[in-house]
Amino acid sequence: MRVLFLNFSIFLALLFVPVSGYADGNFGELSIIATSLGFKQADQKKLLAGKIITADLPETTDNMLAQSFAIYAPIYTYKLADLVLSARIFEADANVIASGRIDPLKIDASLAKAKFTSADAAELKKLKNFTGGNTFNLSTKEIATLRASGQTSTQGVSKVYRDILAGRIKAYLKSGINGVADYDRGKGGKASAKNDLVEMTKASTMLAKDVPGVYRSFLEYPKNQSLHIEHGFFWVKRKVQNRPTFVLEHRILEQDPASLTILRREFFVGHSYNAAQAVSGAFTVSNKGTLVFSTIRSSSDQVAGFMSSTRHAVGRKMMRDEIVTRFKNLRKRFAK
Repeated sequence: MRVLFLNFSIFLALLFVPVSGYADGNFGELSIIATSLGFKQADQKKLLAGKIITADLPETTDNMLAQSFAIYAPIYTYKLADLVLSARIFEADANVIASGRIDPLKIDASLAKAKFTSADAAELKKLKNFTGGNTFNLSTKEIATLRASGQTSTQGVSKVYRDILAGRIKAYLKSGINGVADYDRGKGGKASAKNDLVEMTKASTMLAKDVPGVYRSFLEYPKNQSLHIEHGFFWVKRKVQNRPTFVLEHRILEQDPASLTILRREFFVGHSYNAAQAVSGAFTVSNKGTLVFSTIRSSSDQVAGFMSSTRHAVGRKMMRDEIVTRFKNLRKRFAK
């Protein structure tokens, strides 16, 4: 059984953040948040001692994986805020091959370095022969474009794929989640990352309750945008399940004097899983410390269907192990 091997390098970064004076080991007014995310009172001392704590969250669809995480790190809030909207966050991820920030006004130029190389020969062979199914996440129109191009060289296929990425970005900038085209699973089957992203966002009930303006900005982008948020768009080529893949992501940041709200959405993923989101709250705990609570949700056809409960259990464990490892690497790299 192939189970999703989740790569949440960026999500991990979202968990570095500040709170307001509870270095004595008490969650204080944050106890409500901690309890809502499945954490126990006994977890607080572990957290402030440097442990990364995790808990299961309700999964509202058959193909969803959901986890909450909390991390304490000696990093200033303003440094985290700068990092969130920077491609530097990828520096601590050993699985990242290449990355870059996307300028919505210069999409083609922003994607210039997004390409396949000779090291991706096996991937290119599968991509050139792809007609639909689970091997790649492409729409019916995108598959037709790829096959009609007649390109067979690494450079030629890279150009066609960049055009596909550019089309995905333009559709998202224009229509948000509603612009995310379905993946063609072959034999008339479809997978809707759009529906998955809607369900993930609606599952973020604490965000909807406590920061309704930011919640609406996330759910309804590009409509009804809060005036106090910043946006960033990125592409990243990384290894997922030992294969290269391209991911497009949207980040939102809202800053307050002693806290941050950080949202991250992977609205296109080249293969292995359909989409992913992270919602994080960062709070100042002390002059040099930050406490971050985060929820991470992903969707994958690999955990749905027959033996779903077993697949979910395995998928959640893999998610936890991967993210904890990456959190440690990120804290080591940036918490200075």
